[in-house]
Amino acid sequence: MEVLETLSVALGFATLAGLNLYLVVLVTGLAINQGWVDVSSTYPDLVVLGDPLVVTAAGIFFAMEFFSDKIPWVDSLWDSVHTLIRPVGGSLLAIHTLGPTDPGFEVVIALLAGGTTLVAHGFKSGTRLAINASPEPVSNIVASVTEDVAVLGGLTLMSVNPILAAIFCLVFLGFSLYLTPKLFRRIKAFFWLVVNKVFSLVSQPDTEKLLYATLTSSEDQKLGVALGGRKADPEWSARVLVGQCKRFPGFTSMTFGRLVAETNNPGRLHFVGRRWLRHYYAELTLDGLEITQEARFFSEDVVLYDLAGTRKLILRLPTGHRAMANRIVESLIMRRDAKMPMPSDRVMMAEVSTLDPAEVSAV
Repeated sequence: MEVLETLSVALGFATLAGLNLYLVVLVTGLAINQGWVDVSSTYPDLVVLGDPLVVTAAGIFFAMEFFSDKIPWVDSLWDSVHTLIRPVGGSLLAIHTLGPTDPGFEVVIALLAGGTTLVAHGFKSGTRLAINASPEPVSNIVASVTEDVAVLGGLTLMSVNPILAAIFCLVFLGFSLYLTPKLFRRIKAFFWLVVNKVFSLVSQPDTEKLLYATLTSSEDQKLGVALGGRKADPEWSARVLVGQCKRFPGFTSMTFGRLVAETNNPGRLHFVGRRWLRHYYAELTLDGLEITQEARFFSEDVVLYDLAGTRKLILRLPTGHRAMANRIVESLIMRRDAKMPMPSDRVMMAEVSTLDPAEVSAV
């Protein structure tokens, strides 16, 4: 039972260090220094945290973090600096909790504890970056205070019931592992839209060049695998960001990819996206869908939905790509209804239809 409690305390320290390392050291050091807890027999190596020098240093760094953590973007800069510091601190706390052990076991514990701290740190920093996308500072203050309260609550629970505290930490880590990739995908998408918004103020994109760009070798290979080894015959392709995705199997929201329209398959489109550093494939069928274009502050959206309100897919292009979005929407509508080619080809067909029979036969 003592071994399980010791491991639980080590897990708790590693997890809470990812949220606020200096607060963990400060509170634990004060508790030891003031005699609120006695760790001399259970965790003798943690006695060093009660040293006045350690408590003072932790207090100074916590004061710096307390204010930095509540200022938009400054908190994200602070988190970036601590991407290495927190995992190292979490590993040291876990090792000192276990006390003298086999050197090989210490290395394993250091790796596990450092990884645990990094997961918690990733969730914290990812949440802060997502919050910083909002223009007001109140959410940053609320998030910072919530994290501090969580650390204090976690330390209190560890002193009362380490095993229960470890269970809460495991639940939190599982939640973090699930949510952190989604947060970072959203953050990456936000920065992509912001950067393109800035560039759109300087120069306008070349619609023809972007709409008829060739696929990369990886995209072409993934599409070929999805088509059973057949070479795709793209009429046009466009790089888009998947926004809202409701009941469109295969699509993952906040992922980048290329929408591909084939010449000989008008009612069906292909999407080759990227997630988890790998490409994925999704098929888009246009039957029964309404298609429109909506302008947003940071994006030009191509929206596909049904009138029953059960399905909706938003494909986002950066600001300044309105002409390209309109071309895509027009093409998709024609493909859904009349299975016709791109607008530029349709104009050519209209010009041909105005010629006299002899000229038409010549064409």
